[in-house]
Amino acid sequence: MDPSVTGARETGNLYKTPKRAERKTVTKYKKEYHTLTPITFSELVRKNILPNEYQHPPLNLAENVIRLLCLHQGRKEETIKCSFLVVSLADGARRPEYEALSYYWGTDEPSNEILIRYDPNSDTKVLRKERTLKNLGDLVKPKRFNIRDNLLAALRQFRSKDEDIYLWVDTLCIDQDNEEEKTEQVTKMAKIYSTASHVLVWLGAGSPVCEEAMDFIGEVIELSTLDNLVKDESSPAKWSALVELLRCRWFSRRWVVQELALAQDATLHYSSKSIYWIDFADAVALFIDRIDEIKGLFRMSRYFNHNPEYLGDVMALGANILVDVTRNSFRKRKLNTGYLHQESLSSLEALMSNLLGFEASDPRDTVYALLSIVKDNVSGHPVSSQGAPDGLPMIRADYTKSAIEVYRDFTKFCVQQSKSVDIICRHWAPVGRRRSAVLTPVQMKRRKKPGHNVLANIPSWVPVLTGSPFGDPEDALNGRSNGDSLVGHPDRKRYNASRGTSAMVRFEDVPLQEPSEGPPSPLRESAFHDGIAHSPLEKSNVNRVFFMHVKGFKVDSIARVSSRIAGGLLVRECLTMGDWNEPDDRSTNDVPDKLWRTLVADRGPNGDNPPTWYQRACSESFAASTTSGDIDTGALIANPRSPSHMVQFLKRVQSIVWNRVFVTTQQKEHFGEHFGLAPQGTRVGDLLCILLGCSVPVILRDCRSERDAMKRYQLIGETYIYGLMDGEALETADSSSYEDFKLE
Repeated sequence: MDPSVTGARETGNLYKTPKRAERKTVTKYKKEYHTLTPITFSELVRKNILPNEYQHPPLNLAENVIRLLCLHQGRKEETIKCSFLVVSLADGARRPEYEALSYYWGTDEPSNEILIRYDPNSDTKVLRKERTLKNLGDLVKPKRFNIRDNLLAALRQFRSKDEDIYLWVDTLCIDQDNEEEKTEQVTKMAKIYSTASHVLVWLGAGSPVCEEAMDFIGEVIELSTLDNLVKDESSPAKWSALVELLRCRWFSRRWVVQELALAQDATLHYSSKSIYWIDFADAVALFIDRIDEIKGLFRMSRYFNHNPEYLGDVMALGANILVDVTRNSFRKRKLNTGYLHQESLSSLEALMSNLLGFEASDPRDTVYALLSIVKDNVSGHPVSSQGAPDGLPMIRADYTKSAIEVYRDFTKFCVQQSKSVDIICRHWAPVGRRRSAVLTPVQMKRRKKPGHNVLANIPSWVPVLTGSPFGDPEDALNGRSNGDSLVGHPDRKRYNASRGTSAMVRFEDVPLQEPSEGPPSPLRESAFHDGIAHSPLEKSNVNRVFFMHVKGFKVDSIARVSSRIAGGLLVRECLTMGDWNEPDDRSTNDVPDKLWRTLVADRGPNGDNPPTWYQRACSESFAASTTSGDIDTGALIANPRSPSHMVQFLKRVQSIVWNRVFVTTQQKEHFGEHFGLAPQGTRVGDLLCILLGCSVPVILRDCRSERDAMKRYQLIGETYIYGLMDGEALETADSSSYEDFKLE
């Protein structure tokens, strides 16, 4: 029997399963197939998609207050009962000691009921208002509220059987249906977590393997025995269990960075097991540091098929990135009050670049979850055409905006701060949750909110997350999806294709459909100012399309495009585009310079110049090609007889060429034919361009229709072009050749 129905009967039949004669048939919409499927009323009840009985009384947003959840005492399997207490966050204000809960929301529909009652001591204003309308006893009667599975498990684990405890839980303490309250409360998140006495991190429950890993962490951080542990041939199963724990979805949550960075103290919990965050972080760092030795254990293990890559790309695990970011992007110092203060060392663009694999249930939180922990957005003022105080652009959480508006604001912010447009080459933007097979009425209601719409019309200058090295967070655990970003990290630029020029950008927004009254409104544009121009944004319910104008110039057009480099397989036809002619003597070290350098984007793994031995390793790899002349990089890496330096070289090749295509250009007068790598989807006739303020060349596509008075372009993406990565194209270009590219 469904547990929610059982719970209803145990708590006084808050709702009853209807009898057969009472069943009604309603319909629900299956979005994927555009068909209507009948569903019975009892199924609706079982799926708990009826409205919650408990409704949050509104907070006085003029006051510095939050809700705390009072989790009432009870045995583990009893129905969760709780109430709210509204307290002040002001310094020196009296409030009970509370802990903040950090957990993965999950994607399931809330289907587990808890009981919440109004607290007369907390909600007196509401009680006075309602007293004439209904009986006071009925008002304070516990009301049903539905939550997801993972939160239910966490509340049951942390509930005390002897006393009530106070928690701050985002999905409960913030009215998620009140956008104004949500906007206001999110700005207080930093204060909420830094004021909490402790942060409880809930990783989940149910896996004996993960429980074993929690125990194993204690062995890893014992430095006196670690040397023996990484040589112990019986330990691969333990290391495998640790990686299983590191794959918990909590480690892919975007909000956890702020929650950990601001915590006075934190512990991680899996089922009944717990460990301090600092111990966990040390264990992960030690594991990564000794990963080559650990891979050797797997190579020798018959149980793991002698596969040194069994654990996958552990460097890409969210847990490893989280440890690195929290350790190296912040500095802690103790205040006179006794509280710890976190000083951020990262810009918003840099932190966004570090956290590509970290997700948020609301696409807008991709940006908003980072605002309190970056060094260049300390005041949280809104983005405006005039800028914030002292001329600094600022951005703040505003849940009345659509996700595309938030993405536009973030892009504008990055350009203003860096004077660069590299952000339009970096795949960072989620496009919303994948649609489930069936949308419930509750889900369809959420779809109507600005931030929850699937972003079908996202501009090409907002690169989507699916194009990032490991794709969506849901796909990250499956391994590499695409090559690494060529523009690299904002703090460590790898190339200088535009020779240090500053970006010249302006933004424009146009109604998708004109209002019914009056003549069509003209395109709202404004003049350049300090390299950037701004169009005023009007609050309107009319859908808008957003353009980005960027100065730059055309270098050439694409003449040939290879097949997509799938799975790191370099087919012979691709290599011949780089002037590779297989020699009779395979030992000859004559791989063309432009070919081997293009294969690694002329850089080593850390963005430095490639090691001198890369050409030799490339030649040896080509000598080991298949009879058809193809280079199967994956097979060569997995071959235990492959030299270690060849493996290092091939891993670098995979990180660059994965899912890209080789291209050559037309032979223009000044430049001649060029060879390089471009995004999949590049076509013959696309334009190779240099944009001012962009460290790499880009591919643009002319998409103007006959009705357009001005050319419009689609950004296809960044590219590596041999001989054009250090500003060579500007040697023959002047300002008269600059164009205003209108990117849609």
